[in-house]
Amino acid sequence: MAKCLAKNLHGLAGSLNYLWTTTALMAYLYAIYGYFVENRDLKVWQKIFVSLGGFLVGFSHEVMAFVGGAFLGILFLANIKKAWKTSKWDAAFLIGAVSLFALGAILTIIAPGNLARSTVDVTENKSALACLGNYKDIKWQLVIMVASMIWVGVFKQKELLQKEIIYFILPCVIATIPFSIMGYFTPRCFVPYEALLICIVAANSQVIVSHFSESKKVYVFVCGILTVAAFAQMLPTTYSDVRYILPYKIKLTKQLEQARDNDEKDVIVSKFLFMDKICREDLINVDNFFLETSTASVVNTYLSLYYKFDCIRAISDADYFIEIDTDITQSVDYGILNKDTLELISIVPASDKICFTIPKDQLGTYVVDCRDKDLRSHVKNVRIRAVGEEMPNPDLEMLINQER
Repeated sequence: MAKCLAKNLHGLAGSLNYLWTTTALMAYLYAIYGYFVENRDLKVWQKIFVSLGGFLVGFSHEVMAFVGGAFLGILFLANIKKAWKTSKWDAAFLIGAVSLFALGAILTIIAPGNLARSTVDVTENKSALACLGNYKDIKWQLVIMVASMIWVGVFKQKELLQKEIIYFILPCVIATIPFSIMGYFTPRCFVPYEALLICIVAANSQVIVSHFSESKKVYVFVCGILTVAAFAQMLPTTYSDVRYILPYKIKLTKQLEQARDNDEKDVIVSKFLFMDKICREDLINVDNFFLETSTASVVNTYLSLYYKFDCIRAISDADYFIEIDTDITQSVDYGILNKDTLELISIVPASDKICFTIPKDQLGTYVVDCRDKDLRSHVKNVRIRAVGEEMPNPDLEMLINQER
């Protein structure tokens, strides 16, 4: 499991936070809704399992807490009187299930991280109105849902429409309110909302298809068309994943495992250089998915811990990574310049270690500008490295410029 988590950190973080928790929420709500609204039977052990599972689902994520809480709140108000009159055990099951879910939801909502996020200035959404933009992102799904509801209305399925509005649409509206107040409602948070709305389309599709003489064939055909349409939307992302990200992942894994086998501690690997080629529309914070030159990156830190390295850096295969160790303690801004043209390439703030990258073909041309300070006398060690190689006995003179 640890290896899996390390190799698929970002994909698993997203799926565990949203996809699998939404799946668990839908399974939980299906059991509760089926028992109290659709009159499906549950055995005693199933009721206990569902109630305890509700605590875990409520505790899993604040989004599940809001969506599930809104759904259960409406279901509770609509069914407690009927359950109390029918059976005290049903009333106890309803109260117990809702209470355990609420306890889990409260615990996750008041978690320190969530409280902190609710009070800081979050820039992903800037206003309550901007939070509603998530509904705009699924406009075609909404069009299909509304069209299916109108079609079902033509068949005079009034009771079904009432259930869909009360138990599926209204909870989405209610659960949007707290995020609108906080101004924090990212597209990835929208998964359980979409799941509830998809349930409406699925239920309506069954009713619509049942009115055709070849209902099973029509149902299979419609499901096939919708599945193809859903996957077609993911084709650009899938292509860029296969064309660019997957080869890089394979290459990077080999480099890391080779470095581990060689018992290296300070490791340099290839950097991902195709950010402009990948489809970014369906990826959240894609810039944070890959290793950086800085060891302070979250991805660098996690991979260093997993492979038991001291640090990992990523550079272009066409670059050298330069490290100049000094005994200087105060922070100094060093300029990296082209000594032939005196063009300033970059500024490197450093104290006891000056680190920068240069193209391999510019070694000896790009130098540290230290004409106003005697850097040479403070240098303790110099390393010039590239991916998979290190230059032996590097010449300090080709890295610093002290001409006055």
